[in-house]
Amino acid sequence: MRLNATAVIFLLSALGSASVAIAQEESSSPKRFEASVLAGFQALNKNDTALPDQITNVPAVGTISYSFTRNWVAEGELAWVIPVEQDIDRGPGLTQKLKTPNILAYQAGVRADWPVNATWTPYLAAGAGAVTFLSNTDANRFPALKDPQTAFALNFGAGTFYHFAGPVGLRADYRELVAFPSDSATGLSTAGSADPIWMERGSLGVSFRF
Repeated sequence: MRLNATAVIFLLSALGSASVAIAQEESSSPKRFEASVLAGFQALNKNDTALPDQITNVPAVGTISYSFTRNWVAEGELAWVIPVEQDIDRGPGLTQKLKTPNILAYQAGVRADWPVNATWTPYLAAGAGAVTFLSNTDANRFPALKDPQTAFALNFGAGTFYHFAGPVGLRADYRELVAFPSDSATGLSTAGSADPIWMERGSLGVSFRF
C-alpha cells in the first residue's frame, strides 16, 4: 500500500513538472502569425494625367504576417479602396460631385519591428505589388473606365502595435503608396503619357496573434 502511494505521489509530481515545463515552453515561444483588419482614409493626389488632386476615399485593409525573427516580419496585404463622392474642381468656376473608380491594392513586403516592451512595437515597412482600378462608366465616376486598369505599385511607411495581454491588440499604420500606370492605360493617361498616382493612407484597427 505504501509502495502504491509512493508511486502515485511520484506520478503526480512528474505530471506537475511536465505541465510547468510545457507552460514555460509555450510562454517562451512567440506567436509567429498575426492578422490585422484596419480602416481609415486614403488620399489620391499628384496625378495630372488622370485624377484630380486631393481626392479622399475610405480604405478597408486586411493583412497577414509571419515573424521570422523578433525584428523581421514578412507581410501580405489586400486593400479595397471605397470611393466617396465629393466636390471636384474641373476648371475655373466648375465644380462637380464625382468619385473615383473602386480600387484594389495587393502588396507583399517586409516589416522591421522594434519591440520597446511587451506591449508597444513600432515598425517601418515597405513592399511592392499592384493596384487595380476597377471598371465603371457611371456618370459620376472620374475617370470613367470601360475596362479595369492594373498598375505596378510600391509602398512604404511606418506604424505601431499595442498588444494587450491576450492575442488581441491595436494597430495604427501610415502608408505611402505609388502606382505606375502605363502610358497606354485608357483613362489613366493623357496624350500617351501617364503620371505616377500617389496615395497617402492612414488607418487604425485591430490585430490578432496566433
